[in-house]
Amino acid sequence: MTAVDTAGGATDALALPRVLVIDDERDMLEILQDFFESEGYAVQVADSGERAIELCRHGSFDVAITDMRMPGIDGLHTLMGLRQLDPRLPVIVVTGYASDDTEQRCRNAGAFECIQKPVDLDTLLRLVGAAVQARN
Repeated sequence: MTAVDTAGGATDALALPRVLVIDDERDMLEILQDFFESEGYAVQVADSGERAIELCRHGSFDVAITDMRMPGIDGLHTLMGLRQLDPRLPVIVVTGYASDDTEQRCRNAGAFECIQKPVDLDTLLRLVGAAVQARN
């Protein structure tokens, strides 16, 4: 079941929570899309930070998950662009190259959470649920 609100309008109480997944790796996009759709989320994917920002300009999301290292704008700048468009949007940053400096820069930019790869899907599911609750 795929339900995606691309209109950006108000949603009713029966609408599925909307997740924006951003990653330059197609396999990761497919894995996360399938997983979150099976858990009852509406999922939109973007293969770049630029595409994610464009999607956020034209629609609204309850949470975003972004990879840190991507061609073009990286996850930190994607986070900043998304938060500029929607300051209440919880953004979870996923990185395979975590450092204290990277995590601190993400938190300073307003990241909801910064987690390391490999991603445990159950942990990510809990974080997404908490982010959706925090937004609402």
